[in-house]
Amino acid sequence: MTRVYHIVQFRDRSAYMIFYGCSWRCAYCIWSFEKWNLCLPRETKEKLSELWDKKTIKFLTIDEIVNILKANDVKLVFMGGGEPTEDPEIKSLVSHLKAEGIESWIITNTEGLDDELFGMIKGATVSVKAFDDDLHKKITGFSNVDLLEKIKHFGAAEKMTIETVYVKGLVECDEIIKIARFLKLVNSQARFRIDPVVGKLHNDSDYDEIKECLKKSNDIIYTSMIRPSGKVPQGPKLLYPVIL
Repeated sequence: MTRVYHIVQFRDRSAYMIFYGCSWRCAYCIWSFEKWNLCLPRETKEKLSELWDKKTIKFLTIDEIVNILKANDVKLVFMGGGEPTEDPEIKSLVSHLKAEGIESWIITNTEGLDDELFGMIKGATVSVKAFDDDLHKKITGFSNVDLLEKIKHFGAAEKMTIETVYVKGLVECDEIIKIARFLKLVNSQARFRIDPVVGKLHNDSDYDEIKECLKKSNDIIYTSMIRPSGKVPQGPKLLYPVIL
């Protein structure tokens, strides 16, 4: 049994699956207020939460996941959560998906990322909450020493993307620039992304500051920004759980 409890599919036919559980306790974690894909309609998320509270949603087996993805012609699945690498079945799941022609892309804090798993996946998006170790501990409860060493180890690979979250008053441009400079030393061709915080700390006015930071970071290393908030033209298709 895996720790996967939620799967959606986007218009490009890629899918996103959410894993339950993470050892980190990030101060602004989406999980603290939302267990479901953020792009789903509010009514759908409310119904899913009702099912969750009634404990009618189960964790999926590898065969169930494979069948769901194959039935919807998925060729690429993004794995997030939660922390996918904490699932004891992660390597077996990725292997079974690959055998069916389905590639995996993991969104990870690297706690359970090793050479074997890295070699199996199409890509990895690695989250760096802060470059300063004390600040990283304040945000997550964990040191970033091992995380930065993992980035040094895997950083030369094209399949890796690094992302951080801009949080006003906590992780602002000076800290993001530190991350950009570190990445340039690891791999001058590395891909770096700045995300706005989601939830109660979010403020649309932060985008102006993020854009300014984006310009400064781009002077160091190629940096992108996640799309601005707003209504999604067409939400994803809910693959699991099924609402009757």
